[in-house]
Formats: sequence, C-alpha cells, structure tokens
Amino acid sequence: MKTQFTLVTLIIIALIGIWSVLEDPDEAPVTTEDPHFVDAYAKDFTMISMNKEGQPYYTMTAHLMEHFNDTGESEITKPVFNINRDDDAWVISARRGKIDDDNTWVTLNDDVVMLQKHSDNPLQLKTSKMRFNTKTQIAHSDKQVNITQGALSLKSNGMVFNNISGKLELLAGVNGIYVKN
Repeated sequence: MKTQFTLVTLIIIALIGIWSVLEDPDEAPVTTEDPHFVDAYAKDFTMISMNKEGQPYYTMTAHLMEHFNDTGESEITKPVFNINRDDDAWVISARRGKIDDDNTWVTLNDDVVMLQKHSDNPLQLKTSKMRFNTKTQIAHSDKQVNITQGALSLKSNGMVFNNISGKLELLAGVNGIYVKN
C-alpha cells in the first residue's frame, strides 16, 4: 500500500509539472522587433544618373550602401560623386552619407571635400556636412567651409553652390587671405 501511495504521489506531481508547463501563461512574453533594419545592401558599387540628353549627369561610387526598411533612406560609406556640367566637373567625397528614398537629397558627413576637376588652378571646398539636391544641382552647407584656390584661402559659415549656373555664394562670417606669389 505504501508503494502504491508513493507511486500515485509521483504521478500527481508529474501531472502537475506537465500541466504547469503546457498551460498558457497569463502574460505572453514581450517580443520586440527592431523596426529599423537593413533590407538591402550593396558593396563597392557605382550608380550613374543620366540627364535629359542621355549623357551621364553624375556618377556615385561607394564602398557600402545599406537601405533601411522603415525610412527608405540609404546610408553610404566612403561616397564619391563625380558631377558633370558642360565643360566643368566636380568631385565630392566624404566618409559617410545618406540618400533619401527618391534619390533627390544626398547628405554627406565627415571630411566632405568638393574639388573642381579639369582646372589648372582648382577650387577646393572642405566642410563637415553638405547637402546636395540631385534634381536642382544645388549643394549647400550651414557648417564652416574652408575654401582654397591657389594662394587664396577663405573661410565662411555656410555656402550655397549652384552647379547649373556655376555660382558659389558664401553665407556669413567670411574671412580670407590672399598671398601673392
């Protein structure tokens, strides 16, 4: 009788254990999914945008591009833009940047350098942040911009550059040095 009582007790304890595991808990465990994740990426890629005449307007190369699902933006690492305008061309590089989902706005950050190509005395602009509109071809910065061209050295708190007209506007606090050779 004692062994039957022990056996029944063990079976009851086992059933209680199984029942407690199988029973739905009052509160389901909280699972959080990160809504911000990379849904596509490309390494060492080149993107070419054509103008209305079918000629390359700009070419962008980058070490890495990561597209995010929730914002539609793409983050780019080590981007380099080659922008063409008739007989003039510019190269804009940075350590990192972002492109909006429409490929209209490019925001470049960290060590942004804009250099005039095909010139014996090229103009060079350096800043920490620059935004470029691929449709209007206007680049602007509200950060300090260091501009050099030969013996000319300028500093400005912000700038606007219109690639179509070739006009560079310095916004505020312009200081400069020109040293005659």
